[in-house]
Amino acid sequence: MRNTWILVADGGRARLFACEPPGRTLSEVACFANPDGRLPGRELVTERPPRVDESVGGARHAIEPHTTLREKSTERFARTLSAALERGRLDRLYERLVLVAPARFLGALHGCIGKPLLGRVVGEVRRNFTALPTPEILERLPRRLLH
Repeated sequence: MRNTWILVADGGRARLFACEPPGRTLSEVACFANPDGRLPGRELVTERPPRVDESVGGARHAIEPHTTLREKSTERFARTLSAALERGRLDRLYERLVLVAPARFLGALHGCIGKPLLGRVVGEVRRNFTALPTPEILERLPRRLLH
């Protein structure tokens, strides 16, 4: 009997399900929230960007960050999810993993997931199902991923 975990996530919320063989029921294992992932970009900025003095003259310039606060928040959330999935792998709570997330967040997850965990991934769905009720998530997933 092979146990499958299904992570349904976006930048602001994630739900982790266990799929009971033979793929007929989903039970929620954990729920994660990233409140910063739901805020509009302008609300993530709390103060003016830092300033730097010009080496010649009295001019001052703002320093623009290389990554936005939203990107940093998303990356932190992806690392949190990756750590939870890694704990489950080490505790042998599942054998197979399915990732369901929008393409941008899947990219963030791939940046955090190590090779041993990536080896458990049997499929990906590039959609946002986080707001759907559990039975509808099960209905929309390809059957081949659940067996």
